[in-house]
Amino acid sequence: MLEKWKNLEQKKKIMAIVAAAVLIVVVVAVGIAVTGKSKSNVKHVSSKKTETCPIDFDEWKQQNEEVYAYIEVPDTDISYPVLQREGDAEYYANHQIDGTEGLPGVIYTEPINSQDFSDNNTILYGHNMKNGTMFHTLHKFEDEKFFKKDREFYVYTPEHRFTYKVFAAACIDDEHLMVKYNFSTKEGNMNFITDLQKIENSYSHYKEGTEITGDTKLCTLFTCMPAGMENNRYIVVGYLTDTLDYEKK
Repeated sequence: MLEKWKNLEQKKKIMAIVAAAVLIVVVVAVGIAVTGKSKSNVKHVSSKKTETCPIDFDEWKQQNEEVYAYIEVPDTDISYPVLQREGDAEYYANHQIDGTEGLPGVIYTEPINSQDFSDNNTILYGHNMKNGTMFHTLHKFEDEKFFKKDREFYVYTPEHRFTYKVFAAACIDDEHLMVKYNFSTKEGNMNFITDLQKIENSYSHYKEGTEITGDTKLCTLFTCMPAGMENNRYIVVGYLTDTLDYEKK
């Protein structure tokens, strides 16, 4: 009887050991399966967003090598390449993208501005064409209701997308802004901002409370006023809020 009891106890011990071993194997297997599943579902979010540039600059450069940026202003008809002619500030005021002389010209910057939008104020020029092209629809910002909405515009280069928030739109005199203000200095930047705040006419608006400093990067869209106001110009000004880096092709 004692012998049978001993054999029974040994069998119980062996069964317990086997059960424990099986349990360990099952736990490990489940753990591996769960871990593997978790890894397959993990989405790695980069703190630095990257996208592919939506503008086909290769195609634009086939038309003209001097295309270096692209401008889009939502809720207007403005969506154009931006060009710059080294050594001739006003060349594109009277030349097409294919080099043909005459209006409507193109959207352009002067060589005084760098092409990487690192200047304190980059000024983009475009004609106010009666047929609605070029910078004609900038004049929608004369409407205070249109202006007061959170308006942004975008400038694309092959490397970046720059987002600018509109904070001012104004009818100004025809003095050259780059001559009137020294934008290479913080003081020049702030003088420009201060003067914008002082303008009072039915065409002009300014968003009070906008936090601008001498280091704030600006982009100014510049065009003409309608016939009869040849000594005036119209500008829409935005400050840089975001720079998105594009993936290199």
